[in-house]
Amino acid sequence: MQIREEFGPLRRRAGTLVLVTIAVLALLGLRLAHLQILHGRHWRELAENNRMRRVPLPAPRGRIFDRRGLVIADNLPTWDLLLFPDEARDVHRTALFLARAGIAEASTLLERFSHRPGGQLAPLLAAEDLSWEQVATVRAHQSDYPELSILAGFRRVYPYAGATAHAVGYLRIVSPRELELDPELDRNALVGATGIEALANDTLAGRDGERFVVVSAVGRQLGVVREQTPTAGPDLASTLDVTLQMAAREALGEESGTVVALDPRSGAVRVLYSSPAFDPNLFVGRLTRDEWRTLVDDPEHPLQNRALQGVYPPGSTIKPFYALAGLGDGLVDPTWSVTCAGSIVLHNHPFRCWRRAGHGRVQMERSLEVSCDVYYYLLGQRLGIHRMADWLGRFGFGEATGLGIASEASGLIGTPEWSERVRGTPWYPGEAVSVSIGQGPLLTTALQLARGFAVIANGGRLIRPHLVPPLDPEPPVDLRLDPSHLEVVTKGLELVVSGSEGTAWRLRDLPVAGKTGTAQVARLQEGVDSDELARHLRHHAWFVGWAPLDEPELVVAVVVEHGGGGGSVAAPVAGSVFRAFLGQRSPARPSVEPAPAAG
Repeated sequence: MQIREEFGPLRRRAGTLVLVTIAVLALLGLRLAHLQILHGRHWRELAENNRMRRVPLPAPRGRIFDRRGLVIADNLPTWDLLLFPDEARDVHRTALFLARAGIAEASTLLERFSHRPGGQLAPLLAAEDLSWEQVATVRAHQSDYPELSILAGFRRVYPYAGATAHAVGYLRIVSPRELELDPELDRNALVGATGIEALANDTLAGRDGERFVVVSAVGRQLGVVREQTPTAGPDLASTLDVTLQMAAREALGEESGTVVALDPRSGAVRVLYSSPAFDPNLFVGRLTRDEWRTLVDDPEHPLQNRALQGVYPPGSTIKPFYALAGLGDGLVDPTWSVTCAGSIVLHNHPFRCWRRAGHGRVQMERSLEVSCDVYYYLLGQRLGIHRMADWLGRFGFGEATGLGIASEASGLIGTPEWSERVRGTPWYPGEAVSVSIGQGPLLTTALQLARGFAVIANGGRLIRPHLVPPLDPEPPVDLRLDPSHLEVVTKGLELVVSGSEGTAWRLRDLPVAGKTGTAQVARLQEGVDSDELARHLRHHAWFVGWAPLDEPELVVAVVVEHGGGGGSVAAPVAGSVFRAFLGQRSPARPSVEPAPAAG
């Protein structure tokens, strides 16, 4: 039997399937042509406007406390405005909008834009610390300006403002050089510029995070791709004592100068106040050129940290160290005495004592009490300039103290070698006479003098000052001073305050030992008093001392620029700090109100 295969129906079905397939492909082709050719530009623009943004997530900076737990550097929540320049259709239009809204100056914003680095993932910080009204304005116009984005952040605030400005420091925008060294840094990051903020910046800064998000053409967030959570910087306890710091500020008032106080046992700095001061809250945002010029051009130089950068002739405050030098080298003993008639001729030149009538017969203890210049002229002759320089070096003069803050001055101890090397002139014998009473080519900082007196107060150990307790404390250097020599000098310094002829008699009600000093700025003509000179030519006033007498816990150094006499001007300032300190030891502790924060 013959079997016939019928392929007709199969062919019809196959043809139908092919026709359907061709029709579907044709429709797809037409749709693609419609999307890519007829409306390709439209959809291309929409796709390009859906971008991935890198949004920085700043880490809260660690707070700074004083030694008693008072906050001296804090953070407040704030709103910042970011501009993604590569997403802006017209940056000039955006800048004009922000200017009209009172959010940012158009010229400043355009200048930042012109100096920005390339890359669409690098947003520009357009404005900081926005008000709720400004945030609402930006969000209401978000569809018109999708390149703008509100970012929640933190603003640094200094509750005590100028009272702690030089000690705590302030923040600045990271420099281009720092960005080159560390590409991970955000170019809008704030880093410590001075003070504790700079000293402990790596600790306080924490670690910033970042978020990658997809946003729509109108700036609306469509989704988070990935996120790295920021790590807050740890809080930091400093050695400062705000109660004493405020007492120093009030006592110094409008005078230019500085007050330094430290613990002679450990080197912990309790006060580091410089006047005039500035408000560090100004630096939290971006200073305008006018604001910066106002600070820089101020003739009183408020940005200068006089505690570390101000160098002054120490005047008579240097005399205790020469007394220890003479005793230590066996050139004199405590009973060695001279007759002060008001002046003496050395190297064919008359050198006067500060008291024109003279002090009569003077031995070591009384030489400190009355601050007799003639005694130290003759002691300096015995020591010679090289012995004086060597002993001052042992007490830490002529070099930075190692506090750790940049730009600390080293001071100056003039020697014949220094004169030849730096001045290119020979050393004159009369210069050593001036150095013997703290004048001439001899300069020191208040912090150096505080550390030097700490050596006398603590029994002969040279400590390293610090504002932040070190993890690995550096042991003090034992200068191996004879206890009997220290006892003689200490007795003389006690008489400065409690003796009948003491130059710091105004502090007689306090358990204080110390030394006054009056550093000459300009040579006086015969019969002319310092108070008769123009302000900038008057003497600097010094006082350095410690309390209590038996177990010293605080050394205070005060210099009042062009203030006049150390006993009448600087000693009362130190007395205010001592009283605040001694008051802390009683049950009733004085309250401390922070100054209002700027902004």
